[in-house]
Amino acid sequence: MKVGGWQLHETHGTVRCELALRWEDRDHPDSVAWVEWPAEGASALVVDAQAALLAAYPLALWHGERRLQLDGEVCPRLADHTRTAMALLAEWVPGVRAPALEVTERPPSAGGPPVPDRVAALCLSGGVDALAALQANRAQFPPGHAARYRAGIFAFGLNSYDIGDDGRPRPERLRAYQEHGARLAQLAEHCGLRLVRVASNLRSLYPSFEAWGAVAHASPLAAFGHILRRQVRSLAIANAGAGVGAGIVPHPLLDPWYSSHDLDVHAVHATLPRLEKVRALTEWPEALSALRVCYLIDLPPEGERNCGRCEKCLRTMVQLLAVGGDALARAPFPTRDVTPHDLQRIRFDGLAARIFFREVLPALEGQGRDDLAAVIRQRLARDEPSPATPETVAGRMRRWWRGR
Repeated sequence: MKVGGWQLHETHGTVRCELALRWEDRDHPDSVAWVEWPAEGASALVVDAQAALLAAYPLALWHGERRLQLDGEVCPRLADHTRTAMALLAEWVPGVRAPALEVTERPPSAGGPPVPDRVAALCLSGGVDALAALQANRAQFPPGHAARYRAGIFAFGLNSYDIGDDGRPRPERLRAYQEHGARLAQLAEHCGLRLVRVASNLRSLYPSFEAWGAVAHASPLAAFGHILRRQVRSLAIANAGAGVGAGIVPHPLLDPWYSSHDLDVHAVHATLPRLEKVRALTEWPEALSALRVCYLIDLPPEGERNCGRCEKCLRTMVQLLAVGGDALARAPFPTRDVTPHDLQRIRFDGLAARIFFREVLPALEGQGRDDLAAVIRQRLARDEPSPATPETVAGRMRRWWRGR
């Protein structure tokens, strides 16, 4: 794969940075990756080969490109880190291989000196992991401390079907993003954060959610952080907390490999059980009211932010029931209970889902919800996960669409 330089276009109050991806071994037309920012403050952005590397390498890895050639300069530490991340993913993910990285290794110019007071930032989606990370940071570090988060990055385009087949944001999903962004902006103001909005089509360049989850996920977020590195000195990426040894990829220990001499990237809560995060969030009403966990396969009805039907919604609703009290009633879901029939409708063959549902069983039974626990045990025994590889994804997606 050959990756050219970024091309910048300013229009309608936004700055779009486009990156040409030229395939060498994949029989596919050239692709264009783009990242879009509000024009206000765009002069402080650093759009260079470092962001291009983190945006492009998982695609080259997944599609079997023999090399990854980039124009521009990349911090030697980031280049070495990326080779390490590719080697680890090639070991963990069946059927992928690490491409040779061809890039000039030299500390790149940032287009000007960094601002004197660069801040700590958090990727802030409004999900359980991000909100729990924000909650813990506020408890651990007093205002004014260098490690206290003062910026939150809120990205559009990383959910299912955000980008249409024409490569443009789907209007109805962009509206939902903007509505959720307004809620997060209120929470950010309450917490003393600056909410930074960004949009991208990177997720849509992958053939499936499984491909994205296997090799990407955190690297595009790190790319956004490198674009902001004149203003941001560290970027925290909240982890699902499934456990370092759980076999989840991308592994949380990959995140630090996206650091350079100018930007520290790290995972948060790599081992904290998700149920404990949910339990803590029930004690923070402002965050609980802003919670959005939905996969957004189908947009929720007007006035709702979570569909209450997808696996992730139901998993979170079950966790809220398991912690007891009126937690589910206070959270933004369309219903106030979960039935055994609800759980029978969803799939349990995803590794993360199996871990989270297994984790919740003791607490759920402790709340007297044996009806739900029985269904979960039955489905865990029946549905077995299968690995995500380039060879198996196509068949699994065909079966999924037939099911739809």
